[in-house]
Amino acid sequence: MAFGAALHTAPAGAQTPAAALGGWPAKPVKLIVPSGAGGQTDLFARYIAQHLSKAFGQPFVVDNKPGASGAIGAMAVAKAAPDGYSLLFSASTFTIVPAALKPDQPYDLLKELVPVARIGVGGLFLAVHPEFPAQSVKALLEQARAQPDKLSYGSTGNGSTGHIIMASLLNQQGLKMSHVAYKSSAEVARDLSGGVIKVGWVDTSSSLGLIQGGKIKPLAIGSTYKAPANPDVPTFNELGYPMHLNGWFGVFATAGTPAPIVAAVNAEVNKLLATDESHKRLLAMNVANAPGLSSEQFAQFVRTELQNWRKVVVENSIKVD
Repeated sequence: MAFGAALHTAPAGAQTPAAALGGWPAKPVKLIVPSGAGGQTDLFARYIAQHLSKAFGQPFVVDNKPGASGAIGAMAVAKAAPDGYSLLFSASTFTIVPAALKPDQPYDLLKELVPVARIGVGGLFLAVHPEFPAQSVKALLEQARAQPDKLSYGSTGNGSTGHIIMASLLNQQGLKMSHVAYKSSAEVARDLSGGVIKVGWVDTSSSLGLIQGGKIKPLAIGSTYKAPANPDVPTFNELGYPMHLNGWFGVFATAGTPAPIVAAVNAEVNKLLATDESHKRLLAMNVANAPGLSSEQFAQFVRTELQNWRKVVVENSIKVD
C-alpha cells in the first residue's frame, strides 16, 4: 500500500511557507493512530510524522488511541475542530471495514473525515499448511465442494477482513466452510504452521518468515495488487475469482479543514513516498507502492472501496458479534 507530484516546487526539506496556509501550523499537530504503539500502522505513522515535522517546522506528534475497532481514534479527529491540528493515520481495517459492517457507527466516514493521502495498497494471504492436499485456490474449492461443511478456515475474527473476503469467495461458488475466529493474525499463522488448522488468512508482512521457511503456503492475495516480496502469489482476479477489496493506509483530516492545508499535507506525504527509503519500508512491510493520488482522487477511492466492502457485507449477511 511512486506517488503523485508535489503541489509546490520547494526543494526537499524546505518548509512550506506558513503564510500560504494562513499561518498553519503555528503549534504542534496531532497525528492520531487508532491502534496501539509498535504495530505496523503505528510505525509507519511515526515515519510520516517525522517527515511532516521537518517539512512544516512544527512537531507532528503521534497519539495512539486504540479501541472500538478504530472508532475511538477516528472520532477524535472526526469531532475535532477543522483547523488542521488533528489528523488521522489509519489502516483500512480501522476505517472502511468498520464503516461497511456498521453504517450506524458513531461517526460518518464520508461526511466527518476528509481523505488526504493514500499510502500503499495490500491485503491478506489465503494460505494453507504445506501438507494440506489442496495446494491451490481451485483445489481448495474443489475439496470444499466434495466435503461440504467438513473444512474450516481461520481469520482474525467475525467481521474481519479475511472473514469478509472468504465469505464472498465461498458464496460466489455456492460453498460452505466453518469459520474459526482468532484474536490476531499471529495466532492464525501459529496454528496454521503448526497444523492445528489447515487453511487461514495471514498478514503479508508478519507471515514472510513462515512462508520463506516452508511452514505455510500462500495460495492467493486478497487485493487487486500483488505483494512485492511474493510476486508469484496471484491475486484472486488473476485466478478468475472477481475480487475488488483492498487494504491500505491513509491520512485523514476533519471535515471542513481548509483545502490548502489538505493539499499541502497531501503533497508532502506523496513527496516522501516517492523516495527510495519509503519504497524500502513498504517492501519490508510487503505492501505494494501503489500510484500516488491527489486528495480528491483518494476521496473517490475511499467512496469506491466503501461501496465494494458494504456490498460484500450485505450480500453475505456478515454481522459483528
